[in-house]
Amino acid sequence: MKFVTNNIVFLTLTGLFGFLFLALFAISLYFSNSGNEVTDDIDGIKADIKNLHNKKLPYLGIDHDLKLAAVDLYELASIERAQNRLWKTVLAPESNIFVNWKSKSEEVINSALIRQFTRLNNLCKEKNISLPGNGKRGSSSPFGEQIEEEANDFGFGMTAYDGNWPNFSNEEAQLLGIQIDIIKELVGYLCDTVTDEHSAELVHLTRESVGRTDGLNIGMDQVDLSGAKSVLLKTHVDLESQCFEVCFIGHTSHARTFLNSLRPPYFLRNLIVERESSQNSFSNGPSFGPDFPQGNSSSDDSEVPVVQDVRSKFTFLVEYVTSVNRNPDEFYRAVLRKENFDEEFLGEFLLKAGHEKLFKPLIEFLSKKDDA
Repeated sequence: MKFVTNNIVFLTLTGLFGFLFLALFAISLYFSNSGNEVTDDIDGIKADIKNLHNKKLPYLGIDHDLKLAAVDLYELASIERAQNRLWKTVLAPESNIFVNWKSKSEEVINSALIRQFTRLNNLCKEKNISLPGNGKRGSSSPFGEQIEEEANDFGFGMTAYDGNWPNFSNEEAQLLGIQIDIIKELVGYLCDTVTDEHSAELVHLTRESVGRTDGLNIGMDQVDLSGAKSVLLKTHVDLESQCFEVCFIGHTSHARTFLNSLRPPYFLRNLIVERESSQNSFSNGPSFGPDFPQGNSSSDDSEVPVVQDVRSKFTFLVEYVTSVNRNPDEFYRAVLRKENFDEEFLGEFLLKAGHEKLFKPLIEFLSKKDDA
């Protein structure tokens, strides 16, 4: 007891420090457990961040990719606009007979054809163009009377239907009506080439059959395309057309003027030039090489004038484009049925592609599809 009395201060401090130690130890244990929990929480958060990063990783460049895709989209729109201009030029809808054709009855088409026989014959006679079979027997008869011209039976590609009109389907009749107008234009172009100084002679005008019945009746007026398939537009491009072959005898100026008249939807697919070698006789093909005199020939026999009144036979194969098989509305509807789309990008694309009129119908169509 005396020890306690004599060392009360020591014992008090010892007890105080012991209590403080125990208190601090308890606090340490408490915070140690809390720290572990915090560490676990931090590790969990780090794991979540890592998972989110891994999930986001494929989309880190999406903004850049989106910009590149938009650039590609606008380039495609520019190409589409250029295609629109190209095919509009090819089709020439303002002057295209097929595009602007209004359905007519077979009787009206037949009447137009009958009138055309007379009109084209008179036009060729007026423009100094002779037709096959349209010649004179002689300058005068033994009795001093003038011999009349032979009756001309040239049918301008429609010989079989001069006084004969088979039972055509409505589609064939309409296509024949269109060909009648095209032939009228072609003959008009040829008539425009002739001058008072130089006449021309129409050798033949053939055309492509428009159907089964026409194919059975067209006869010699059918154009021979067996060796020309590779040069036709419709062989290589998805379009529809009608082919015509115009053959005439005349001068180079006639051919040049006729060629210059062939603007879209007319396209020249082949041209054969045969130079006249003797009266009413033509060589098999054009000759562009010089004529060299033979060593043993006399100058009187071999020399010819430098400039001659040379006539040639020109054969033009002409393709008339009637339609281009492009339907952007149907194409976009088919594509957008299967793909998700952004309305803003779609509107900008159609605007830049020249199809802004399709935007509203497409949106309405897609809205109905989503509702269904």
